[in-house]
Amino acid sequence: MKKPLILLAGAVGALAITRARRARRNLERASRPADVGFMYAMHAAMRRDLERLGEASRRRPGIDPAPEELTDGWALLRSQLEFHHQAEDEDLWPKLRQRIHEPAELKEIDDMVHEHALIPPALEAVGDALASRADLGPAVSTLTDIVCRHLDHEERAVLPLVERHLTDAEWHDFLDTERGKRTPRQRVEFLGWVLDDATPDDAAPVLAELPAPGRLVYRHIIKPRHDARNLWSSEPVYA
Repeated sequence: MKKPLILLAGAVGALAITRARRARRNLERASRPADVGFMYAMHAAMRRDLERLGEASRRRPGIDPAPEELTDGWALLRSQLEFHHQAEDEDLWPKLRQRIHEPAELKEIDDMVHEHALIPPALEAVGDALASRADLGPAVSTLTDIVCRHLDHEERAVLPLVERHLTDAEWHDFLDTERGKRTPRQRVEFLGWVLDDATPDDAAPVLAELPAPGRLVYRHIIKPRHDARNLWSSEPVYA
């Protein structure tokens, strides 16, 4: 009888320690400005895949069906772009608007929403070109220009507003909200995507969000499975 009681006491003690650590971490986050390194990692992943898409469009003249590696890579990029910008419009920009009052700063947020509205038609054009076996070049060039100009603008003018006006606790509330909107499978897919070929500086803030067991699962299961998909294959598709 004593052994179960000892185990129960140990479990309760471990839970109390975990809760105390979480409370201390949340208190620390509430006292410091938002650390948006996670956002820079996502932006880097978007630019990386747009570059890969551009390379694929130059290899493929648009005569034959696109290879699976290209269509799967494109589908993943598209889903991440759509999810990310919807998350900002629905959850991040409203939170930021509550904290700022300067007309010039509010206009920057308005610009983000307007720029986001340009992205779905550009995504649709690339999807249509793939489906119809048309030349990908023009549609990919337009999408890349729209998205990269938007990312540059956001990093230059709006992420500094997030750092200035939101606490790190509020920033993590946003990250937790978006994480909760993904299914477990989508969370795994996101990790494989955002950390694919990431620099150490970009990978660090993403891995920091995972507990130690989660980092082991990523390194030994998620990453090998993602790599095995060979998205955006660099092999020449056509002679």
